[in-house]
Amino acid sequence: MRVGGFPEPFLSDSDDFAKRWRSSHLDRILKEDLLAERVGSAVSYSSLARNLEISPHTVKKWIGILESLYVLFVVPPYSKNNARAILKEPKIFFYDVGRVKNDPGARFENIVALSLLKKIHQGQDLRGQKSQLFYVRDKEKCEIDFLTVIDKKIHDLVEVKLSDDKLSRHLIYFNDRLKPLYPVQVVRDLSKDLTVHKIPIVRAAQWLLPQG
Repeated sequence: MRVGGFPEPFLSDSDDFAKRWRSSHLDRILKEDLLAERVGSAVSYSSLARNLEISPHTVKKWIGILESLYVLFVVPPYSKNNARAILKEPKIFFYDVGRVKNDPGARFENIVALSLLKKIHQGQDLRGQKSQLFYVRDKEKCEIDFLTVIDKKIHDLVEVKLSDDKLSRHLIYFNDRLKPLYPVQVVRDLSKDLTVHKIPIVRAAQWLLPQG
């Protein structure tokens, strides 16, 4: 969480080296202050366009370029096309978590997003699965951090917390309505794993371990 997972800054284990590497690596093409501080929040292309004094279409194009360069990835909102209107703004996360502003919650959520994205890519590459990563939010502002769809089935429904051992009421709400295969609340600082309302509350250190 401190220097990110890219090889050079990670192996150096140096904050100063990580800053120098990041500065020379991508700052010339990345509006870091605009995107890095929005990690974990829905991003409005129109709002970014106003800040940059360009069109929303250009913002979307630039973000697409940064996606293709593996700088960041976009997580769209999930929709079942039902009566509840889902917000259209996506969330943006970085492949290099060290680029996230010094917000432990945002950095941890970015790490979980990377773990889920890795799982999706592994399923696509090894088993030919059709899968995608989403977040969930409805008009009543009930929100869950992540949802995965694999071969048209909702698999993971993941809520991310830094140190909360109380089960999220939003997770209960969406678990009842979406019926995911694997609902879970992932907590960075948790003394022991729990199960509440048949939903696991698990330590991040265990949940993030590579699966077979």
